[in-house]
Amino acid sequence: MRAARLRHGLWSAENKERICYSMEIYEIIGKLLAAFVVGLVAYLVPKARAWFVANTDKTTQERINQLVTAFARAAEQLFHDTDPSGAKRQQFVREQLSALGIEITEAVINMIEGAVWEINTENKKAQVQTKEITASLVDSLGEAVTREVLARLPGQTQ
Repeated sequence: MRAARLRHGLWSAENKERICYSMEIYEIIGKLLAAFVVGLVAYLVPKARAWFVANTDKTTQERINQLVTAFARAAEQLFHDTDPSGAKRQQFVREQLSALGIEITEAVINMIEGAVWEINTENKKAQVQTKEITASLVDSLGEAVTREVLARLPGQTQ
């Protein structure tokens, strides 16, 4: 019956007002829901991101730290003699990390600096150990040469 009235335009002005009023209410409700959803998303996205970072951060940081250390050692091997300032080495590490899709943040830069410090510390320890070994060998060799020279001097008995 409504369909027949609608086709023939037999709707009263009162019915038309009710329909317009209902449509306006639905529009308002729709806009309020859209605003609520936008606000909810704006509120939840940072929370979800923080949760995600907190739950994956330790494993991810360990993996990134392993990569940083490996790339820093490779850079040390490749550019040790040609890059006294370390700029090429740091650029190499950054490029390798970026190629893997890792964002270069302040934390990653600190990891790079930490890996460089670790490598430098190891190199200094190795240099000190080399000097100690060399000094020990020189002392031993000096003693052996002195005994040999003394043994070859005329009048010395063996």
